Amino acid sequence: MAVKVKDLLKLKLFSSAKVVAGINGLEKEISRINFSDCPVMNDTLDLELVMAGDFYINSMYIVKDDVVEMKRLFDLYINSSSSGVCVIDEFVKELPNEIKKYADYHDFPVILIDTNVPYAEIIRICTEMILLEQADIISEMRLDKLLEEKISKDEVVSTAVRINRSFKAYYTVVYIYGNTDKESINLIRKELNANYDFEAIKYRGNILLIINTNKSVMFPIHLDYAEKVIGKYCKDYVMGISNPFEYKEDFNYCLRQSIAALELSSISIKKRIYYKDLNIYKFLYPARNDRYLLEFYNEIFQPLQTYDEYYNADIINTLETFLDNEGDYKKTSHILHQHENTVRYRILKAKKLLDLEKDPIKFIEQTSLAIKIHKILKINKTKTVND
Repeated sequence: MAVKVKDLLKLKLFSSAKVVAGINGLEKEISRINFSDCPVMNDTLDLELVMAGDFYINSMYIVKDDVVEMKRLFDLYINSSSSGVCVIDEFVKELPNEIKKYADYHDFPVILIDTNVPYAEIIRICTEMILLEQADIISEMRLDKLLEEKISKDEVVSTAVRINRSFKAYYTVVYIYGNTDKESINLIRKELNANYDFEAIKYRGNILLIINTNKSVMFPIHLDYAEKVIGKYCKDYVMGISNPFEYKEDFNYCLRQSIAALELSSISIKKRIYYKDLNIYKFLYPARNDRYLLEFYNEIFQPLQTYDEYYNADIINTLETFLDNEGDYKKTSHILHQHENTVRYRILKAKKLLDLEKDPIKFIEQTSLAIKIHKILKINKTKTVND
């Protein structure tokens, strides 16, 4: 994702800034920072010095008393498909109405910022954001390549060393979802990357953290530290944690494990989801689109779902709670605030619907699998809609 004009407004540097025109253009993408504080001498020559996506910084000193010249300057900005302009308010405290209307008409964002904010700091911060975003795009492309099915071991190694610069005896990947903004994500990454054992990358809008260490006993300590950093900027987060690996050629499997752990986080209330703890889910999840698995799911789950929808019987919820509590009727009735006989009736009804009244072991085995598959399919459906 490219840096957009609206992203600048989230920076502390722009805390005093005001959007004075072109508010509908805040989604414009910034490709470069350009400084212009001189008169427009020749449109052809000037167009050679600009490019689409330029974001300008200008004090408007040259044109502050001449609306016609100011209009020519904005013509240059807009005709070159630039993304916007940041006006230092030292000489222009307010844009002329004619210029405001012109910028609004072309959805060209104009930001007025305090004169005490140094030019150099605006240029530095904005350029850093753009360079970081470009580096992130390259990293994301490399990570996508690692997730391809038919990638060779040699390709895995050559790609992995470009992503993770400090492989040690052991490594693990932590895929982190945080309900936060882009600036906070960048701050989290910056702080994590200050640790030489960490490589924090942005991936699919989340953070992918690679932890490298020469001693496997260091992983819990590193995880505690990473979670402390994340918690400073984001309270609502989840971490999908892979198993530890030793060899670079297994980096793609390590990556897959962390992503799978995060995507299956809804089956747990914990903030840390370890791949090793996913149990049967780690086998079911990769096969979620398999025809035979879906046939099994439909055979077991659909009769229960159809009955629930028609009679509003709450069989599936009762069955899931029953299985989660190891078939204990009393615990299930207590959790659901239902009479124990009601719970027994619903479980018996489920057995009848599946023709498994005389085979309690098979009933538990098959319904447990079907409910787990249902959870996975719900995750997959939500993910597809969000994508």
